[in-house]
Amino acid sequence: MISGGRLRFIATQSIPSTARDDLGMRTDTWTTGGTIRVDLRSDSAQEQSYADGVAVVRNFEVRARWGSAQNISLNETHRLEVNGHTLKIRAIRNLDEA
Repeated sequence: MISGGRLRFIATQSIPSTARDDLGMRTDTWTTGGTIRVDLRSDSAQEQSYADGVAVVRNFEVRARWGSAQNISLNETHRLEVNGHTLKIRAIRNLDEA
């Protein structure tokens, strides 16, 4: 169980647009959804080749109360903005099966 005192940051949900362009591709626009309190932990960082240079890819672990994530219907297609970082959600796990 996550301690309520560790939920220091406010995460803002970004939801992808459902509109399609002339080619049937989803338009690259996002709408702001709900907010939840989270704990943000830097997990790892690594360099990867990108175009003609190198990019640093950082991984974060974001922890929140399960009920809060369900209340805003958070899923893997959304993004979270936490403490100035826009994060792509790679997985959502219910650690305690609560």
